[in-house]
Amino acid sequence: MVAAWKVSGKPKMKVEDAADSAHLDPDLLDRWVKFLAKQPLYYPDLIDWQRMVAQGGTEDQAKYLADVFQQRIIDFEIENKAIEDENDKIKAKAGVPTEREKDVKPSDFDTYDQFCPGCTLELKVMTPEKANLYTDLFVRNLAGGNDLDSGERSMPGLFTFHGWELTRRLGPAQQAYLASLEGTGSRHGTLKGVPAIYPFVHGMADKPQPVNIALNLRGNPHSLGDVVPRGFLTVLGPPDKQPYTQGSGRLQLAEDIVASPLASRVIVNRVWKWHFGPGIVNSPDNFGAVGDPPSNPELLDYLALQFQKSGMSLKQLHRTIMLTAVYQQSSKETPQEHAVDPLNRLYSHFTLQRLDAEQLRDSMLFVAGDLDLDKSGGPSTELGIDNTRRTVYAKVSRFRIDPFLQAFDFPNPTFTAEQRFSTNVPVQRLYFMNNTFVYAQAGKLAQRVFAKGDDTARITEAYRLLYGRAPTPTELQVGLDFLKNTPERPGYLVNQQPLTAWKQYSRVLFSSNEFEFLN
Repeated sequence: MVAAWKVSGKPKMKVEDAADSAHLDPDLLDRWVKFLAKQPLYYPDLIDWQRMVAQGGTEDQAKYLADVFQQRIIDFEIENKAIEDENDKIKAKAGVPTEREKDVKPSDFDTYDQFCPGCTLELKVMTPEKANLYTDLFVRNLAGGNDLDSGERSMPGLFTFHGWELTRRLGPAQQAYLASLEGTGSRHGTLKGVPAIYPFVHGMADKPQPVNIALNLRGNPHSLGDVVPRGFLTVLGPPDKQPYTQGSGRLQLAEDIVASPLASRVIVNRVWKWHFGPGIVNSPDNFGAVGDPPSNPELLDYLALQFQKSGMSLKQLHRTIMLTAVYQQSSKETPQEHAVDPLNRLYSHFTLQRLDAEQLRDSMLFVAGDLDLDKSGGPSTELGIDNTRRTVYAKVSRFRIDPFLQAFDFPNPTFTAEQRFSTNVPVQRLYFMNNTFVYAQAGKLAQRVFAKGDDTARITEAYRLLYGRAPTPTELQVGLDFLKNTPERPGYLVNQQPLTAWKQYSRVLFSSNEFEFLN
């Protein structure tokens, strides 16, 4: 790290000269120089070092920060080893095999646990920042060469070497041992002639001879009752409904579900709830006696009937709802409406709704002019600062959900969620105050409105883009005073750019309730 400081700090030496004076591998030193210059997007551990270099720090400061970072990695490795040991105990307690040869295709697995042993266990993990630092050090470079869409090969982590880069750093004995292993593998055909990995998708297919199964008494598969013929739910079907006889009956079951009036009610209720917030039945996954009763049963039946008559066209259902007078109401509630309908179950006004996580992020990208509408489809991608695709293409992990999605109430992906809930917590305010993605989009918004002339015209354009209206005289004056009295901060870099008053003002506009809520 001290040699890297000599390259990027005051001495401004060449990598080759710094490596020669410190007796270091030039390629490895070049890795360190690039690593220490990374933007602090995934973890904060390099901020103090970069600030020291930017302020013209001394060699003693570089040595001190290098010692601190070295101890940080040592502690980090100890913590990672402790987590691995604890996870091994959890897996051993659950009976997960340490090694298992996959001798069948995924279509032959009877359970998910057979396909992925231990994947459903709740294991210990590091915090996202520590996990990102571990990946950058020991797995792959998070800042480049790992874009799945581009097809580029992942760049190795700081301490990771492959192929010839690894071999040339080994001694003669280790190189000879590797050569002997490669020769043995080739002779036995373990390296050559191996068939390519077969493409597959997860799916289901009927067994050649489907059979009826016995009832599991109280859900116990070892306590069997009478054999139950395959068929639709008795309580929802006609009295003369016959058992299924075509294959497994899955196709007949699907047809009966679509034909059921209850299915149409469930669908139109969910679409209505998506538009209005509260549903006609406010428990969308429970239409039974213990669920919420419909606030307007006649309306629910009317929409279900129209939905069936339109050939179950969701597009026509959206059109029908959005052309109604109730959808076009104001969000303002009168005292009389509050007295008669305090929970707005009769839709006396439009319920104020906060944008969900995907809508909020897409809205920031859109008003900043940075939303990529051309790159649709394809693999999901991480929600990094450079990811400008629609958030619907975000990668969702069941084990470590993205911090942005988690902060704005994205449903837990480990189980089904019939609806989303909206919270208002401090971490959401902190996101707008400190997140680099917000700063980046604020900078794009500032650039977009800067060509409009003076600050008055720029503020007016910003309000038009974000809120769909012109600023009031008071709002305009507050904005002008903010821009006039906020000093520039050239030493404070965000995405390698100085923090300006206009970027801070744009960030404040993003964090307003008017931008976050559908009014």
